[in-house]
Amino acid sequence: MSTPEWILGIHTTTPVLGLALLPIGEDPGQGYSQCWVLERQMAAQLHPCLKKFLASQDQLQIAAIAVAVGPGSFTGSRLGVSVARLLGQQLRIPVFGYSALAAITRQVWQDQGSPPDPLTVAVYMDAKRQEWYGGVYRVEREQVSVLLPDQIWSLETWGQALENWPEAQQVDAAVFTDPVPVLALAELARKDYSAGLRPLWQEVLPVYGRQPPIDPQVLNRSAPLPR
Repeated sequence: MSTPEWILGIHTTTPVLGLALLPIGEDPGQGYSQCWVLERQMAAQLHPCLKKFLASQDQLQIAAIAVAVGPGSFTGSRLGVSVARLLGQQLRIPVFGYSALAAITRQVWQDQGSPPDPLTVAVYMDAKRQEWYGGVYRVEREQVSVLLPDQIWSLETWGQALENWPEAQQVDAAVFTDPVPVLALAELARKDYSAGLRPLWQEVLPVYGRQPPIDPQVLNRSAPLPR
């Protein structure tokens, strides 16, 4: 009997760390997740939490990694992507990077009982400076697609943009910070993995929204796991 393969989900864009394992294959199960409120201890505690989370499973075989690339915390987004990239490089497995807003969209769809009709969701978060960071997504046949890419908006222009999608359900990302939608994130990867997609770890970069405090090009190199 072959060892089951799993998707590992990593969500670090908020003060809450989320980890998930989701089985893949002909008869995938529901999977499970765990969250920790780490606040400023994210860098110090991610590695120990990840090690403990994975150690609890016997004969674990990770086939791919799903990571939230942002928007959110600069440090958290960078940290999660760095760890996902390093694991992808070491294990020689694909790494799927998704917007944290796309993961929320998938969670909203799941929370509503997976409605059969297309669901349009406008997800936004506070970007400070009287601005929103937001995007518009559609879920149809379990597939999440982008209608309006994530970007910075003034409060006025965000409202104007949504006039093109009057049916959109507006969702505040702050509602999904504890717990974070890390299983929904893994579901995005399971769908794409099952469709045959195999993205390289080098292709995944954090998305900050604004100019980050470091040059994002440094992530063209693998980064060490935090100690």
